[in-house]
Amino acid sequence: MDVTAASLKPMFRGVSHRMAFVASLTLAPIMIVRAPGVGPRFIIALYSLSVVALFGVSALFHRVPWGVRGERIMQRLDHATIFVAIAASYTPIAAFALSPWAAKLVLPLVWGGAAVGIWFRLRFTKAPRQVVAIPYLVVGWCLLPVAGDAWHHLGVAGFVLLLLGGLLYTAGAVIYAFRTPDPWPETFGFHEMFHACTVAAAVLHYVAIAFIVLPKAG
Repeated sequence: MDVTAASLKPMFRGVSHRMAFVASLTLAPIMIVRAPGVGPRFIIALYSLSVVALFGVSALFHRVPWGVRGERIMQRLDHATIFVAIAASYTPIAAFALSPWAAKLVLPLVWGGAAVGIWFRLRFTKAPRQVVAIPYLVVGWCLLPVAGDAWHHLGVAGFVLLLLGGLLYTAGAVIYAFRTPDPWPETFGFHEMFHACTVAAAVLHYVAIAFIVLPKAG
């Protein structure tokens, strides 16, 4: 993306992620303090700060005019933080809520997938959007092989919150990949809809982890 393209960004590009950054930064210390003990606090810190980084980097990338080189660097960092946030979101779920066998399956899958995804995005920077979206979806649905165990341990509310969040993330990825719907291109276009989906999904997962997953750490 060049400087001219950056200057033509819709009015609300990055605004929702800037608001989500402020909210997640405020909530992070509360989440960390609530965790019982050093191990759980480390895991919750990893999760909370990954969400802060996800929205903070995205807001910076989309709101600040970086120039050609800066845009490329920030775009790669933006894409990398998405994979880290996905893996970090799975970590408290696996550590506190899943059976040991399920956790041992999910954690290597999601962190290994995140590492491969980051490498892919850094290596193939000009890949089509439809191809770019695939690794995020694959890593994001790593819970599917242990869905039965997740249902058993999370209960209906926890499982539904995670499922709805996953569906919103998926909807956002599809919108990003195909650039549609694009309702108001000059103010709130397809990318803003993609961002809105990610914020809504993150809220659902935050609620699930804060009120259903984290209490199981004790």
